[in-house]
Amino acid sequence: MACEVGLSGLPLDYPNSGSAVYARQLARHLPAAAPDLNFRLFLRQAPADLDLCVAIERLSTPAAGFNRGAGAGARIDKLLWEIAALPLASARRGQTLLHSLYFAAPVLSAVPLVVTIHDVIPLVLKGYHRSRQSALYSRLMARTAKRVGAIITVSQHSKKDIVRVLGVPEDRVTVTYEAVDERFQPVPVSGERQILTERYDLPSRFLLYIGGAERRKNVELLVWAWADVAPSMRSHEVKLVVVADFPVPDVLYPDIPGLINHLRLKSDIVLLPKVNESDKPALYRSAMGLLFPSRYEGFGFTPLEAMACGTPVVSSGATSLPEVVGSGGWLLDPDDRRAWSEAMVRLVESDHDRMQLSQQGIRNAARFSWQRTAEQTADVYRSMLA
Repeated sequence: MACEVGLSGLPLDYPNSGSAVYARQLARHLPAAAPDLNFRLFLRQAPADLDLCVAIERLSTPAAGFNRGAGAGARIDKLLWEIAALPLASARRGQTLLHSLYFAAPVLSAVPLVVTIHDVIPLVLKGYHRSRQSALYSRLMARTAKRVGAIITVSQHSKKDIVRVLGVPEDRVTVTYEAVDERFQPVPVSGERQILTERYDLPSRFLLYIGGAERRKNVELLVWAWADVAPSMRSHEVKLVVVADFPVPDVLYPDIPGLINHLRLKSDIVLLPKVNESDKPALYRSAMGLLFPSRYEGFGFTPLEAMACGTPVVSSGATSLPEVVGSGGWLLDPDDRRAWSEAMVRLVESDHDRMQLSQQGIRNAARFSWQRTAEQTADVYRSMLA
């Protein structure tokens, strides 16, 4: 009888997060990558769009009735699910391994544990702990991660951070790069540009930023760099489209709308709080280029998605991004405002540069495969079972 591996599907509660993409794609590809193993995905909620070949089991806790999506009830329900419902269900089924697909392994488990840690951003950057309880939770998860049988992460940079911050042996951490799904490809769908323009009131020519709103994403640099070349951009009738939801400014979030007003760029920069997930491939394909100046990433889904769509990419060269972007885009110092300004002008003025970057990006994106991710993950399982 084949061994059964449990998969923690809690990231799927947040379907558009990077952790959810990872969980969904692993669950989709593991059965083919490891036909010698059986898999069961444990869920707290039941997403409607799952199309998977693994067994699925929904688990609840006594606090589920108090979970209203936020507040103490939601936090207690999540914690009970992680530390009690999940490991008890895995032990009851007699599973051989339990894999937590994000940075939250059960504190106690009768079943050997594998945990995927995408990054340790909350442990190394300020502002991510919005409460004392959040800080305590992160410390608890960090201590728990030290005791698991194997850790999987998504870049060499994240591995170095995990070894340094958590103090775990290097040989216990395995890197399995992530990928993007088949929706992200360079061939446009008929009429997509017109649909996007009508849905989001997009300019006809634009450079794009899409991503988070935290300070580490370094959107402030883009705005300042755009200000330096705004007359040139106006002459080319090009705008900057920023897709990010900026909350009230604080230690974690900068005041980007305020900065845009201060620099008198309101007519030059379009702010969109969000776009539909299904519209992202068309948005990438419609842009003249992607600008991604982030100071810190665990992997870098956004530039990889853009490259897969044939969109020219200008990226920061910080943390994990050189591993992902490679030779598929221009890598710049995230603090070099002049370099970013010059790159913006080159992207807009040089058809040759855009075409070259597009081709390089498509080739680079082909290096990444969810099937390969699943195969390497299965190798980690087998090494623990040996």
